[in-house]
Amino acid sequence: MSGDETYTGSEFNAESEKINIKQLFFDYFVKYWYLYVLSLILSLMIGYYYSWYATPIYGARATVLIKLTKGSGAAGDVLQDLNSFNDDRNIQNEIEVLKSRSLVGKTIRALEFDIAYFQVGNVKIREVYQDCPFKVLNDSLKFKALADPIQIHVINDKKFRLTYMNSRLKKEFSQIYSFGQNITNDLGSFRVEKRGFFNNRAFNNPKYEKRNFEVRFLNTESLIDRYQNQLNISILSKQSSILSIYIEDKVPTKAVDFINKLIEIWMQSSIEQKNELASNSLKFIDEQILLISEDLNSVEQEFEQFRSEKGITDVSTEAQGYVASAREFDIRLSEIDLKLSFLQYLENYVKDDKSISGMSPASIGIDDALLLKLISQLNDLESQREIMKAGATDENPKIQELSLAILNTKNDLIENIKSIKAGFTASKTEAASQLNRIEGRIATLPGTDRVIVNIKRQMEVKANLYTYLMQKRAETAIILASTTSDNRQIDKAHATFNPIRPVRSQIYTIAFFIGLILPVGFIYLKTMLNDKILDRNEIERMTKVPVIGMVGMSESDNEVVIQENSKSFIAEAFRSIRTNLQYFIRNQNEAKTFLVTSSISGEGKSFCSLNLAAIFALGGKKTILVGFDLRKPKSMSHLNLKGELGVTNYLIGSSTEKQIIQKSGIENLDIILTGPKPPNPSELLLGNKVDELFDYLKKNYGYIVLDSPPLGLISDPLILAKHSQAIIYIVRQNFTRRTHLELLNKISREGRIRNIGIILNAVQKKTMPYGYGYGYGYGYGYGLKATKGYYEDIVDDETSTPWYKKLTKKKR
Repeated sequence: MSGDETYTGSEFNAESEKINIKQLFFDYFVKYWYLYVLSLILSLMIGYYYSWYATPIYGARATVLIKLTKGSGAAGDVLQDLNSFNDDRNIQNEIEVLKSRSLVGKTIRALEFDIAYFQVGNVKIREVYQDCPFKVLNDSLKFKALADPIQIHVINDKKFRLTYMNSRLKKEFSQIYSFGQNITNDLGSFRVEKRGFFNNRAFNNPKYEKRNFEVRFLNTESLIDRYQNQLNISILSKQSSILSIYIEDKVPTKAVDFINKLIEIWMQSSIEQKNELASNSLKFIDEQILLISEDLNSVEQEFEQFRSEKGITDVSTEAQGYVASAREFDIRLSEIDLKLSFLQYLENYVKDDKSISGMSPASIGIDDALLLKLISQLNDLESQREIMKAGATDENPKIQELSLAILNTKNDLIENIKSIKAGFTASKTEAASQLNRIEGRIATLPGTDRVIVNIKRQMEVKANLYTYLMQKRAETAIILASTTSDNRQIDKAHATFNPIRPVRSQIYTIAFFIGLILPVGFIYLKTMLNDKILDRNEIERMTKVPVIGMVGMSESDNEVVIQENSKSFIAEAFRSIRTNLQYFIRNQNEAKTFLVTSSISGEGKSFCSLNLAAIFALGGKKTILVGFDLRKPKSMSHLNLKGELGVTNYLIGSSTEKQIIQKSGIENLDIILTGPKPPNPSELLLGNKVDELFDYLKKNYGYIVLDSPPLGLISDPLILAKHSQAIIYIVRQNFTRRTHLELLNKISREGRIRNIGIILNAVQKKTMPYGYGYGYGYGYGYGLKATKGYYEDIVDDETSTPWYKKLTKKKR
């Protein structure tokens, strides 16, 4: 490495942006494999428990066919007019009808959904619906029953215990009753009846456990809201009029019953609506028949009485001719009066804003096409408005639009009625005029014949009208008997065999991915919050200063872990560092001086200095270790060295070079301690005595290792840097902060230090995925997984040391 090489910030950023996939895999997966195992086990257990405990939801679906019909728009046969529900319906209207509160409410009441049954287990409660062995018959429940569910414990086939909590009094009530017994308490009046499948033998068995049930009384209005929201009705395709009715429920049979009953009530309401016309017409005809029948009986009795009194058996031929002529006009006038009466009745209903849904002019022979169409149109508009009002107010624009359409239709209807009445009135005047001429001729008959003719006229008119009404009644009765719904159910409701949620496969899949994601998130968060240096790759991402070696965590009590012929991990690490340092030396003939420093205290600077000096000495080179940390002198009592004399004594002139140099006990290794702590360390280092000391050391030693103060705290290492050929910067794993490397980059960019190499100290073996030894760019070392038997004296191997001894060992 050239001495004038500097690094810019852009180079550092470009280097830091490189992503090492293999290292990421190691950092996030291999290193924390146990977290993934624990997380997966825990998440899958939670997924299993959730899928077991969660209440399953089932879906049920049915399809119906909507028959869209339109009025013919022309007069036709009475049977055809009455059997056609001419409402110009559309599919959207039918969907709204199916989802209306009235229809849903009728369905819920018919199925008695307001009473729900649950079986109470040891862990969870599940709804049993009609599988409950008993049924609660509601006589008169109070409103408070909605808040106080009852607990029923079946004792045997005859008795049960009923328990409930009075929410107002905060008191529990419990009592034993018999099945079928009338119960009256704070909740109201009701009784509990056994269903047909009640298993007497099971409940009489003391070991039978499924005895606990809960009965909840639900608010019908809330149920209607819930089922309205859950009910999903859609058109299968734009080209068809088939509706799909779908709903979800916790009990599949409950969902099926709801849909089937909803369709049944809907189709029945359609039939009832169609029959309403015929039913009201039949009622009107029956009333008219009763009146005509009474009049006919009265006239017949009068005729028989007159004949018996006068002894007359028959009238003259002339009189019979007049009777036949008058009969036709009498019948015509009776029919016209009946129709006028109905039209007046209809007009009054419209003017009084009453419903005309039961009006059927065709049933009495008024077959005006426009009248029938207007009545049908008015009925349809009023029906749509009633449906809209169930979910909107009168201010809704759609309702206002319908109201305006209804008003216009009523006005058109009244005008049409008046027009028809005018036509009937003219026909009545003409018929009355013809009848008056005939009656004038009848007046010329003898008295007895004249009386008999008038009586026979009344009899025939009443008889003909009675026959006409009976014919209409028969036609209407046939319509009532043959009316069918315009809609048809295609498929009965059927529920899904498996629950639609929760789906176990999906739950387990989600749990599996969560089990993987949680450790990744934890590791990422831990990494982001931790500003300590974690591994070699992190150093290489943050700086271009080369890493010349990695030193493992030492658990030995001895500061000097380098021994002759030692093949431990740490010894091999320092050998690789010794080799890599050769690349920093330009002049191999002069003494090689290395300055060892760090960011802060505690990073293992002195430990690395001592062992680095020892590895040089064991290489056969005369080496000296000089303690230049004047601010924090380090004692080496473990080497039996005296701390009274050292560098400080020499710099102040009180001692000579030979006096401060001590033997270490290691061959070829001498040591100069720091000595007493001076009051002015920086001034001493700037004096001429420092140059004299280095001149002496370079003449007498091949390797000089300087143990200096931390670079991140004071400037002493920068003063000593000019006397060294290379600077060794100690970084301790999970101790040195990332900001310290930023300081190193800054000093390097400014050119204040040169020939820098980093040693990563105290490295845990589990964080070393690659070779353990040489740095990148200077060759590769032996690696962690060496051949068996190669390392013979691993004093720092954690696996070779019992756990109870590790607690008392000092780590560096």
